[in-house]
Amino acid sequence: MFRIKATFVAIMFATLPALANAQCNVNGSGEVNVLSNFFDALEILANTMEECERDDLKVDAKLTTTHQEEREVAFAASTSPYDLSAVANFSITSHQANGELLPLNDLVEKYREEGQIEDQMLIRFGDDIMAVAFMANAQVLFYRTDILEKHNLDVPTTWDEMFAAAEVLMSDDEIDYPYGAAFGGPGNWERGNEFVNILFSNGGRLFDPETSEAAFNSPEGIEALEIMGRLTQYMSPNALSHDFGNVNQQLSQGEIAMAIQWQNEAAGVEDPNESTVVGKIGLAPAPAAKDGGAPSSLFWWDGYVIPKNLDGDPEVAFQVMLHALRPEVVEQHNDVALWLRSNYQSNKFTKSVNDTIMLGAPPFPMNPQSGLAHSAIGNNIGDFLAGKESAAQSLADAEAEYTKAARDAGYLN
Repeated sequence: MFRIKATFVAIMFATLPALANAQCNVNGSGEVNVLSNFFDALEILANTMEECERDDLKVDAKLTTTHQEEREVAFAASTSPYDLSAVANFSITSHQANGELLPLNDLVEKYREEGQIEDQMLIRFGDDIMAVAFMANAQVLFYRTDILEKHNLDVPTTWDEMFAAAEVLMSDDEIDYPYGAAFGGPGNWERGNEFVNILFSNGGRLFDPETSEAAFNSPEGIEALEIMGRLTQYMSPNALSHDFGNVNQQLSQGEIAMAIQWQNEAAGVEDPNESTVVGKIGLAPAPAAKDGGAPSSLFWWDGYVIPKNLDGDPEVAFQVMLHALRPEVVEQHNDVALWLRSNYQSNKFTKSVNDTIMLGAPPFPMNPQSGLAHSAIGNNIGDFLAGKESAAQSLADAEAEYTKAARDAGYLN
């Protein structure tokens, strides 16, 4: 059961509790090896975990953009080289379906008071606690406030408004391109995610919940893919190779006026050591596919899991994780992410996530079929975006890949 959304608004404005002791007091010894994606919040948590290292305890955190591929191999092996891994709505589902995750109920019960574990941090499948979440996130619209004001443009709330604004900005010499988005990246994940965002906003779905048959190869899916195709006209010629890091660089260097980006990247564009547009970036919900519709975005959480096949001590790994998730870490790095602790203080940037949720953006579905569909879409729509085939053909190819994967996994007859 997904329980974060129901408590989200309360977290935004909760009061500050007493801070935990910064000293790392892990009982036990051995090694704790951590695998995660690479972005600011995860780097902070990894560095904080490594504070626990001492003569009889080694803590090593690996941050990599190939984390998903490495985790799939590690968790399916006889023994995992990683004792702890960061996951999200999308990535937890296949591991849970494959029985690869250690239920955390006993550890949560034992360390709830000491670790100040809060209910909104716990990700459950049925009665089993399978992950401890630390932040919420959503993709939102980043825009140059000064550029839009110069042209008397309102912040786009639909894709039609986005296209109209981008057309005006094509003649602006202050920027290189009107728009940026992650249409590339490792494993085509980001490309697939952009499609899923627009598909859901357009009223589509990934699969039929009654039969598990693909449902994205539909009129809503064709429209979603055609929106992506139109967007490439206002993007860099290299857009199909750009990941979120490239988009953040484009924003920070003033190369683009608008972009769809993860909200937690806002701290980077406000850092004078990294950005030339400090104070010139606004955030708003992503455009909707239809007037009055939900934004083209989904609500996500990030958290940590422990694999069943870890080589180390799960209790030691759990304690190291809790050291990094202390309330004082949130206080020290409040503006880096939308932390899922009650001492988190909302700011001008995280308001865009709250608005996104209030406008109806759902969480990414926590079921394995959605993950399979997401992957199949990302793997196949590139040919349409590159002008090599029709939208219908790309989605037909994606449907064929999904159908095979779902049948192999036992979801289809």
